[in-house]
Amino acid sequence: MDAFVSEQIDNSTLRSHPWTHMVENKQFIYIDFKKRPDLIRTTLEDLIPFKKWVFTETFYSLIEWINSTKSLLESNDCTFTEVENNPDQQYPFAKKCSGRLMVLFRDLPENCQQKSIQWLVNNLLIQVSSIKPGFKAGAICLSTSPTCYLSLGDGLDSGGMGYQVTLNFLAYGKNERRCYENMQQVLETAQSSLQRINKSILNGDVNALYN
Repeated sequence: MDAFVSEQIDNSTLRSHPWTHMVENKQFIYIDFKKRPDLIRTTLEDLIPFKKWVFTETFYSLIEWINSTKSLLESNDCTFTEVENNPDQQYPFAKKCSGRLMVLFRDLPENCQQKSIQWLVNNLLIQVSSIKPGFKAGAICLSTSPTCYLSLGDGLDSGGMGYQVTLNFLAYGKNERRCYENMQQVLETAQSSLQRINKSILNGDVNALYN
């Protein structure tokens, strides 16, 4: 599966963790799914209209796992965009759907270390591209977003300035059904990649960067 890094980093808006609500719609509020996993399947508005499709269950499972006690990562935000005409010329399909999941280290100070963030991005690239190499109807695009970790301080010199990593899920097909089937494969690849990375964190690979 294709994996690549977007060089288009949005520095115009500084994110925070935890955030409160969306500027565009104050009904969309931050929920800590580590504490309230029971709300995952009822509060993610973008996924609710697509619950009849298998990929939705896969997306829910990914979010449940990454916020569970088995994971050293967590999620901060996710979105999904329904099938639309495909504008991406490098993928010769008529239709496209997309999604997004923002992830971060559960050990919050790690997100303020450039080495750690770069390690996470690099390992995602390696893992995603090694899974299903013959699959050409989907991709994962990675990007980083400047983030203020409020519990670490919100001043310029307080040590709370860091990043989150965004996984942008892209799936293509000749029609709606094919797009959603391919999105399921993209999400399965994302979860498998993140689980492998989680094992590496458990094994001390991130700590070894600083030895």
